[in-house]
Amino acid sequence: MPTDPSALEWRKEKVLIIGRASPEPSKKHLETVCTGGVTENGEVVRLYPIPWRYLEEEERYRQWTWAEFEIAKDPSDKRKESYKVKKGSIRILSQSEDWSEKFAFLKKAIVKDRESLEQLYRENWTSIGVIEIELVKFYAQTQTKNWEEDKSYIKQFLLYEDRKPLEQLPIEMRLTFRCKNNPNCKTHDSSLIGWEYMEAFRNFRKTYGSAENAVEVLKHAMQTKFSDAQRNAYALMGTHRFHPIWMVAQLYFVPKNLPDRLF
Repeated sequence: MPTDPSALEWRKEKVLIIGRASPEPSKKHLETVCTGGVTENGEVVRLYPIPWRYLEEEERYRQWTWAEFEIAKDPSDKRKESYKVKKGSIRILSQSEDWSEKFAFLKKAIVKDRESLEQLYRENWTSIGVIEIELVKFYAQTQTKNWEEDKSYIKQFLLYEDRKPLEQLPIEMRLTFRCKNNPNCKTHDSSLIGWEYMEAFRNFRKTYGSAENAVEVLKHAMQTKFSDAQRNAYALMGTHRFHPIWMVAQLYFVPKNLPDRLF
């Protein structure tokens, strides 16, 4: 049963955006973009439901945006970091451009490895974490989900809103990786659901003429980024709401030997 917004305890938080999943259709909210962030006090949060493409232009945050949100803990979601966002409460503050600042907040979410994340999930429903990884392979497989069958409401006529086109990609992008800080890690395999990678696929498909070519260009780009000896690679991991399935929402290639943040 939906939670009455007036019954929730709302509070304002300043949040640095560290990841955005690709948009998913929603019966109640048209579509939603699950968003990861870190508050100025170092709390890791998952913000939803946010129909990002339907927001006013002045509310549209990006990766590494500092923004103010009015949020409340969702009693129907047991995951530790999950918060609802009050409609109309988003206020853009600034854009972080400095890696020292970015990493100072990103490291609030860092855990040793995926195995530790899984243990934390069992202990206290921790469902977001950043881990340092090494790429084994990037690949794509045929999409097995079908929105038109599973989410038939996407074809329904809307009286007060024009539904924006939202393509379901024909592929699912995936990563096989090792946890860099666990010598006993036997590799993990996760879907890559970050919005920027979906858009990169669409752009490359248009530029290079086919889905197959787009995947090859993405694969080469991933291999290049992961092989950069001047940077460490991290992955933002998160779980599905109803199943402990870990997905990669964002990748970070952080310069080594960053200077300490002064304030």
